[in-house]
Amino acid sequence: MFSLAPIQQILLIGALTWLASDLLTPWVRRFAVSVGSVSKPADDRWGRRAIGRLGGLSIALGFMGTTIWLIPQDGRLIGFLLATLLMLGTGLWDDIRRLAPFSKLVLQIMAGCFVVLAGIQFQIPVFPWLGVPLTIGWLVLIMNAFNLMDNMDGLAGGIGVIAAIFCAWHAVRAGQWTGAALCASLAGATLGFLRHNLPPAKIFMGDSGSQILGLGLGTLTLMETWHTPARLLGILAIPTFLLAVPIFDTCFVTISRIIHGRHPFQGGTDHLSHRLGILGLTTRQVVFTLYGISAGFGMLSVVLAHQNPLAIAGVWLLSMGLLLLGGIYLAKVRVYAGPAEPAAESRTILIETMLFHKRRIAEVIIDFILICASFVTAHALRFEANLTPDLVALILKSLPWIILLKMFCLFSCGLYRGLWRYTSLPDLVNIFRAVTFGSMLSALVVLFLWRFEGYSRAVFFIDWLLLFVTISGSRVAERLLNEWILSLRRDAVPVLIVGAGDTGELVLRQLKQTEHGNRRVIGFLDDDPEMRGSRIHGIPILGNREELGVIVQTFGVREILIAIPRPPAQLLQQIQAYCEENGIGWMVATTLPTGESAAVPKE
Repeated sequence: MFSLAPIQQILLIGALTWLASDLLTPWVRRFAVSVGSVSKPADDRWGRRAIGRLGGLSIALGFMGTTIWLIPQDGRLIGFLLATLLMLGTGLWDDIRRLAPFSKLVLQIMAGCFVVLAGIQFQIPVFPWLGVPLTIGWLVLIMNAFNLMDNMDGLAGGIGVIAAIFCAWHAVRAGQWTGAALCASLAGATLGFLRHNLPPAKIFMGDSGSQILGLGLGTLTLMETWHTPARLLGILAIPTFLLAVPIFDTCFVTISRIIHGRHPFQGGTDHLSHRLGILGLTTRQVVFTLYGISAGFGMLSVVLAHQNPLAIAGVWLLSMGLLLLGGIYLAKVRVYAGPAEPAAESRTILIETMLFHKRRIAEVIIDFILICASFVTAHALRFEANLTPDLVALILKSLPWIILLKMFCLFSCGLYRGLWRYTSLPDLVNIFRAVTFGSMLSALVVLFLWRFEGYSRAVFFIDWLLLFVTISGSRVAERLLNEWILSLRRDAVPVLIVGAGDTGELVLRQLKQTEHGNRRVIGFLDDDPEMRGSRIHGIPILGNREELGVIVQTFGVREILIAIPRPPAQLLQQIQAYCEENGIGWMVATTLPTGESAAVPKE
């Protein structure tokens, strides 16, 4: 069937399913309204409009049609088709009549059994029996992950399209044309629905769509690419790259709800997308930000698919560390208005104190991941990812010592006593000292125990450099995230600072470090002509006081902060007169209060 022009046929399948789904979705929307399957506004939902569900029906019909057409090419698809039918019926019933969570879980496990019976499962070396429970658990996880991810217009559908496209890419590279056709069909069917689901959505996919999308992607990540049993890391790591965003969102929400004494399967506006929205991003900004992250992990899966397992492990650890870092940042956003359940109160207080307030446990976990990832990646860079069994044995032999010594140095140098959002040059010097001592001790121990036989000295230098950069980056990441979020917020107050000296720099630093503040500095004014065009922490010096009116009008300034220790009376009078005439807030700010902007015109 695919002998003439397989890639063209795959593209044609994707285009046909896209067209069919696009044309079918408006009809499905009317059908959903007629049977009363409508998502209404609720406290545990992000949307505030009544929208028809059942959009997954248009996804399922096109995808299942392709599956039936391909059964003669691959008999395993019979079992997969039965699982798909079961989850479509489950999703439709839940969308129309509601289904208890435990009932849905039982049906998901049954669908997973159909897939395993069809011969589609993880192939685990040494312990092959683990493939059965691992496969069923994987499919249940992905189905629930997409169900939870369907919490904002266009989010689950778009991430599903991205994942399906990268699955198709893997299948084509492996020469698995049946799998590539199924991936193209799922991507096309979801893309046709997505046109009607992008914000503002006209229809939701509902459980009927999220279950099909999760089952399809969970199965397709098992079918084609990881067929070499010896590559255990590829078996486990590559699928998690493809579906990193929904998996992490599910784990993040589940842990957060358990910590706060809430039922993990109860709905709520506490997902990654909701937290980004609460920080001030629009729905489109949230959705396309998560699209970008998902596409980035998809590219990583393509790059790493045929690399050495140790290189995959290093990048996987580093990626998980970055996700954990983002999760820690978003965990600070307040999303739980009510009190936790009484039975969980003491547990909640303890965990919040250690993890979300002090955050020391999370910092240690991140540093542990970075130490492992840096050491493995240093070997991969030095030997151009050509890690022989002898090199792997050397890494595994020395890595416990490396972790022990470097964690000791990080702890003894006081890296777990600072606050990340206030990271400054002295903190970076301290990180440099801790990482340097750790690398020196590691090299000395390797010399003492094994006389450096087989080890490369360049690896230890690369490892030192990588660890310093990654640990320093993790410490300043919170400040960078705060600044990025603030730059996207439409409600941020544009602020102009008068005075580009030490006091102006101090005020700017305070504004950047203020947690959940709503001021955005657009520039400085200073009468020193030599400073014009310069920048302080990336903020430009726009001109002098004579250009005040032009700058205010150009940048829409709504607040002026005078950052001069003893401002001249003439300057105060000039700014006061201008601000009162134009309704602009102003204040003398040698120091600045935290929180929301409270400046008012000074009398």
